[in-house]
Amino acid sequence: MKHTFTHLRSLLLIALFWAKAAAVHAQAPAWQTATAVASASNGAYTVTATAPDATGANLYVTGSFTGTVAMGGALITSAGLNDVFVGKWNVASRAFTWVQRAGGANNDQTLALAVRGVSVFVAGTFGVAASFGSVGLTSAGATDGFVAKLTDAGSTAAWVWAQPVGGLNEDRATALDVSGPNVYLAGTFRSQTATLGTLTLTNNTATGTTAGLAHVFLTKLADAGASSSFVWARAFGGAAADDAAAALVSSGSTVYLAGDYTGNLNLGSSTTLNSNGGRDVYVLKFVDGGANPALAWAKSAGGINADAATALALNGTSLYVAGSFGGLAIFDINGVVSNGPANAFVAKLADAGTSSTWVWAQQAGGTASDQATALAVSGSEVYMAGAFTSPTATFGSSNLANTSGATARTADVFVTRLNDTGPASTFDWAQKAGGTGADQATSLVVLGNTVHVGGSVTPPAAFGSQTITTAATVGVGFLAALRTSVLATATSTELAGLSLWPRPARGRATVQLPAVPGAAKATLTLLDALGRAVRTQPAATNAQTELDLTGLAPGFYAVRVQVGSASATQRLAVE
Repeated sequence: MKHTFTHLRSLLLIALFWAKAAAVHAQAPAWQTATAVASASNGAYTVTATAPDATGANLYVTGSFTGTVAMGGALITSAGLNDVFVGKWNVASRAFTWVQRAGGANNDQTLALAVRGVSVFVAGTFGVAASFGSVGLTSAGATDGFVAKLTDAGSTAAWVWAQPVGGLNEDRATALDVSGPNVYLAGTFRSQTATLGTLTLTNNTATGTTAGLAHVFLTKLADAGASSSFVWARAFGGAAADDAAAALVSSGSTVYLAGDYTGNLNLGSSTTLNSNGGRDVYVLKFVDGGANPALAWAKSAGGINADAATALALNGTSLYVAGSFGGLAIFDINGVVSNGPANAFVAKLADAGTSSTWVWAQQAGGTASDQATALAVSGSEVYMAGAFTSPTATFGSSNLANTSGATARTADVFVTRLNDTGPASTFDWAQKAGGTGADQATSLVVLGNTVHVGGSVTPPAAFGSQTITTAATVGVGFLAALRTSVLATATSTELAGLSLWPRPARGRATVQLPAVPGAAKATLTLLDALGRAVRTQPAATNAQTELDLTGLAPGFYAVRVQVGSASATQRLAVE
């Protein structure tokens, strides 16, 4: 009995310690910057995907535009309808270093972006014919998917190669990632036969020139530098429509794929997923053996209404999935219930190698339609972004009011952060942006304590005290940033520039202390989950200090910084 009481007391102390942390730091961080990515325009433009370079000083940005827009000190003009742009955005100057366009006379758009060194890969759709620099593509029919590569030369960039994917009907490339020389591409095809280089895939719901229901494809290309070739391709689907492979993350030889399906999803080898009645979420894991991929496991979630996965993020063996759902959605033994016809969700999968388990799931939103479109993870922090049309959207204990008021029917941007404690999670804060027009976030990049958000807004759109105002009355692409401490339980203004990395940490962690007027010394205290001091060491302000984590058990800790009367506490996950 005494042992049981001690165990319960420990659990209570843990809960109180971290509940206090969440309660004190419930206030959302303010927007630091908000910029329209074009300085002048007689058309519309949007940001669809972003990714950082190796230094973190630049973001690669892609999207689509119509008409003529000014980006990177130059005017670019679409050849017809929507064209593609890819640019290198300097975070400090908030301007493009270079911009490249691609496309043709029809609708062309990018939907995904991945980076490896100075190689930038984009994927999307094009119609009839499109040019990527000197590389020309011709579609086999209505709309085909594409994947293309640029090389960043510093102040300029050039298209290197491009590959089409598809057949006679509507085909799209929607998800992309890179691992070494391997380029993984996913999407959907409605053509009876889709061609990928010398490979072909068949959709058994299509007949001749008549489009079938959407089936999903996953393929691997080998990037040879100046050229590329398709290595393998897989298709899967059922008797009903299977939507785009909405997100893709690769780690080494492991490829994760997520999206949604209706009815059943036939994955071959006697593996079939069956929905709970409506459209459900699927998450798949493949192990790339070189010449062919092997399905390691397949996971489903959802209910009798429309549910879809739109984003993935990976941290070790933890896989995070975000999207939208309606009504009751089941994630193994976890269930979430929407407040309206559609709400956002984020859920965690534990990858056990040959199987997986849903660990937790969280709902966010209000009485109308809300969805998550972007996801990022940094240590125990999970960031989610999207759009909400509800008059009020709820994220744990945080509420966001739609700019359009109680009768809101247009979407605002939301960004939120959750804390993953392992078997559960809690919302830390939520922030919004937008105006009375349609606004949405489409991308998230977390660099240190800065969260970069990309998407589109209809001006004027407010990001806290900042407003994007342009002459355009249609949608414009934006990049915005907010700075957040790492789960600080109390942060004095003197320590607002405090940084802690990496997260999670192994062996050592680095603390960057800002300059504090009148104080040259600080004390660092490492606390365990019970709030007990396990390490204490001196540090200098306006300098970096290494924390020795050797011998610590894996888990969550807190680093308390004391400089005179100023203090801050930040969480650190130790592996």
